[in-house]
Amino acid sequence: MWEVVYLSYEVADHPIVMKVLRSVRKKKGKQLAIIVDGPNILRKELGIDLEEIRRLAEEEGRIRVATVVLDRKAPEKLVEAVVNAGFRAVISTGKVEVDFTIAAMDAVYNEKIDSLVLVARSAAYMPIVHRAKEEGKEVIVIGAEPGFSTALKKAADLYISLPSSLPEDLTQPKGYEEY
Repeated sequence: MWEVVYLSYEVADHPIVMKVLRSVRKKKGKQLAIIVDGPNILRKELGIDLEEIRRLAEEEGRIRVATVVLDRKAPEKLVEAVVNAGFRAVISTGKVEVDFTIAAMDAVYNEKIDSLVLVARSAAYMPIVHRAKEEGKEVIVIGAEPGFSTALKKAADLYISLPSSLPEDLTQPKGYEEY
């Protein structure tokens, strides 16, 4: 059973108490923003689950922002699954890459975010990785084969390659399948 303890001002201001409180605050972990490239990651043939992505990210820290960028052709069932998994669904009316970049840059310039988790496979997102690192953010990339960019993996501070149910020779996305 947890017990709530209130500290008086004199005790809370003591150097030893402050040191302990700072160490407890640090142990809470990193504050994360997860941005998912929906059309290229949430594909039936890849078999990637948002719950698995969330679990992997939670091992690295506390999730503060969780966004999945989808295109306007996304089935309603997919949008519902994204929301039910605790992610914010952003439906792009133009190019998914543009809305993904906007969401990622919002996280990069959010002072409360320590680490950016990009769930993507494309090297097109390399400028985001570089800018995030320039701004002092840790970058974690989660992706899957086939088509997981080697350059994207190498640019990240940490990358996680998820298992895929696709054969290695299929590298071109076909579009959304029924979710």
